[in-house]
Amino acid sequence: MKKLLIIPLILLLTGCWNYRELNQLAITTGIAVDKENENYKITIMIANSKKGSGSDGSITPSAAVYEGKGKTIYEAFKDTSLSVSKQIYLSHIDVLVLSEEIAKNNLTDVIDFLFRYPQTRNNFYLVLAKAKKAGDILKITTPLETFPSQNLAKNLEITDKLQGFTYTVDFTDFTKSLVSEGINPILPSVTIIGNTIEGNKDENKEQSEPTTYLKLDMLGLFKGDKFVTWASPDESKGINIINNKIYILGVIIEKENKKIVTEITEMETSFKVENNKVKITVDTVGAIQEMNADLNLYDTKTIEKIQNADIEKIKEYINMAIDLAKKNKTDIFGFGNYVYKNNPKKWNEIKDKWDDEIFPNLEVEIEVNLRLQAKGSINNIVEVKE
Repeated sequence: MKKLLIIPLILLLTGCWNYRELNQLAITTGIAVDKENENYKITIMIANSKKGSGSDGSITPSAAVYEGKGKTIYEAFKDTSLSVSKQIYLSHIDVLVLSEEIAKNNLTDVIDFLFRYPQTRNNFYLVLAKAKKAGDILKITTPLETFPSQNLAKNLEITDKLQGFTYTVDFTDFTKSLVSEGINPILPSVTIIGNTIEGNKDENKEQSEPTTYLKLDMLGLFKGDKFVTWASPDESKGINIINNKIYILGVIIEKENKKIVTEITEMETSFKVENNKVKITVDTVGAIQEMNADLNLYDTKTIEKIQNADIEKIKEYINMAIDLAKKNKTDIFGFGNYVYKNNPKKWNEIKDKWDDEIFPNLEVEIEVNLRLQAKGSINNIVEVKE
């Protein structure tokens, strides 16, 4: 009986060798990586708490940004820690922002460090800084969120669901595309609208109409671990259609200065690759959301014309995306991965020349099946009598 009692007592006395009190940690919510000359420049956003100005002494969340430089990512982080009075803690990162230069030349250094660093988790988002320094992205304040990094992460999540030109990519998704056979990675981008210096000030988040803010931009395409080009909004829509990343998509048909908007709310894409030919099939459902053309929606032929026009627009998006990828010789769709999974022997024979020779010359067939499920609660254009 005494022996049985000793075991639970021993368990109560054990602890984590690397345990730290919360007030000893600098909780990092965002990281940005730039290159300055031969050095890496790391910018980290730390979630702190400080005494509020109120008489009740309430704790108000705040954010602080610190920077460090070094010949390696490790040295840059250590340099950053010299300015921080607490231990930098990376387990709560929301977003990693990469400059275009890093994406072109030094991506694997960043990925390797974060893979090896024991604190990091793999579900934070990656985003490219378009035409701006990555560190500046983290410094832009906002009235909507306490931390700019959190604002960026939530913006990615919301836009992923409501728009068709971007989508979220977390660390796991990106590295999976980076190391998988027959597919290349894609990342969303963000840019700064307004004056960067003004956007760093607290006054910017206190305004009902901020003078400076972050805006999600187009997708960035990679070939292996190298950034190669940007996609336009329409090309990005085509990429997302093929990659089955569409939740909601607005398709706008223009004719004689009149517009009809169909909102796609269900979309499923599949493809097959055989004998250097790709067959892409898109099954989708949409509803007319806006119309300023004088059309009779009681007429089935009118509905059919709108439906066919929407189908052609979707095909146009897809063709634009494929043309961009072929031009840059990067299979961002996973056509090669389909061959790898379904015909490994064939893949071993062609994988070395897939991106540069075979992929750019693939024949592509596109089939779009669209069902207009609803046309709103009225059948004709709203007219105001003079």
